[in-house]
Amino acid sequence: MAKATSLLKAYQSESIPTHGGFIISSNFDADTVYSIYEITAFSSLKDIYLTGDAFNFKTDGDRTHILVEPPIYTGKSVEPTYREDGKSIPYRFYEMTIITGKKQEKIMIPKKPVTLHSYFTVQNAKGNNFAFLFYPTEDVYVAIKKFIADSLYNDANVEKTDAVEASKVALETIKQFTIWNS
Repeated sequence: MAKATSLLKAYQSESIPTHGGFIISSNFDADTVYSIYEITAFSSLKDIYLTGDAFNFKTDGDRTHILVEPPIYTGKSVEPTYREDGKSIPYRFYEMTIITGKKQEKIMIPKKPVTLHSYFTVQNAKGNNFAFLFYPTEDVYVAIKKFIADSLYNDANVEKTDAVEASKVALETIKQFTIWNS
């Protein structure tokens, strides 16, 4: 059975698996439903430490994102990679599947993940944001898909059918992670 826990709790109890896992973190805009999800997988963890508001992982990883852009967002013509700090993800429009939701929001999901070499960071949860660690169990993909759909619906105000569709598209990208193949 899939198991997930707060990344901070796992860190404090020294229960982050060295053989790997998945981390889903969020960055919600306080004034709108502009939301960025970061989904990261890692394996062969060498070290992890907390500095300020970020966890620093010494290991390789794979990462993808989900961006929810409200219809009132004024920078919608700007490529996501060139947006201001806190609103950017490292992708251009042509590199993503873009779902237009029933509320006219855009849900952007990269078609391919990025590879993280040697070192990466994950923001610690603060405010309404979260960072959860998913342990690599047989049913972890089912749990991740459900978690993403539920969070899009409950936290990012996306209609349920759009949230389910977006979680399926995101899972297609997550299944392209190659971290355990190397």
